[in-house]
Amino acid sequence: MKNRILIFIGLLFLIQKTQSQDIKITLGKTDFDNASILLTNGKTLIGEVQDFNSPSTIEIVGNPFSFTMSATEELEKELNLNRKKIKFRKSKDDQYQLIQDDSIDTINFFDDELNKSLEFRGLQIVKSINGKINETKRTIFLPVFKKDAINLYGYHLYLSGQYATTIFYLNNPKDNLAIAPYDMRFNEIFSARKKLFERIVSSYRFVSGNCKTFHDWLDKKFYSQTNENNREDYKKLQKEIKKGKKDFKSKEEKLEFEREKWTEFYIKTFTPAIEKYNELCK
Repeated sequence: MKNRILIFIGLLFLIQKTQSQDIKITLGKTDFDNASILLTNGKTLIGEVQDFNSPSTIEIVGNPFSFTMSATEELEKELNLNRKKIKFRKSKDDQYQLIQDDSIDTINFFDDELNKSLEFRGLQIVKSINGKINETKRTIFLPVFKKDAINLYGYHLYLSGQYATTIFYLNNPKDNLAIAPYDMRFNEIFSARKKLFERIVSSYRFVSGNCKTFHDWLDKKFYSQTNENNREDYKKLQKEIKKGKKDFKSKEEKLEFEREKWTEFYIKTFTPAIEKYNELCK
């Protein structure tokens, strides 16, 4: 667990150090994608959604970030994840309509190149600050990584076309609230371990509700029973991905293979706690 956390810290530090330079991250496209929208009232809309099949490779073109926000706050803002309205039309011949974000539960679209369906869910973001949960008044749309008793959502961050890290959010499927347990501010880097441990535990406490036995496990056994993947595991996977990408022809297929491998790698960080929650909180 310790080594995995240090990898997370190092990558977040790299991201925010990069943000201090003359750069800007841009993401998105203007095309409409075939999609279905499930509204919070249970109604389903079928048609096309604009700028939702966001590419995973981020283009850096210039403009600094400030250090007043955490990495996830900056990314949510800059990557257009916190869009307030979604453009929807029934077909390319129709005029689009704007749909408020708080009226949308999930958006599903089909990726023709990858031949797979992808799901985004509108989630209200909360933060852990000094062990206490605070609302952010931000609703963002996140792709699902894994559905379980505790859901995992998130996105992959690329800098200059190279994989940097994966940002994860925890969610209890009974609500639409989500929290990023590895969220950090730049000025917390040097006191990161204590603050990050506190943030991880409070994040799991939040999504697990009132399950006291699970909370006791978090306090007493979470770190000792969480799998460790160290720097050597990280380097080994980098080599595996580099070799595996040669089996694919298109750029998108190569990126998808890379994304899937990194998702599998980091999900192992969350698996022990989710399994324990399933065991203790039925």
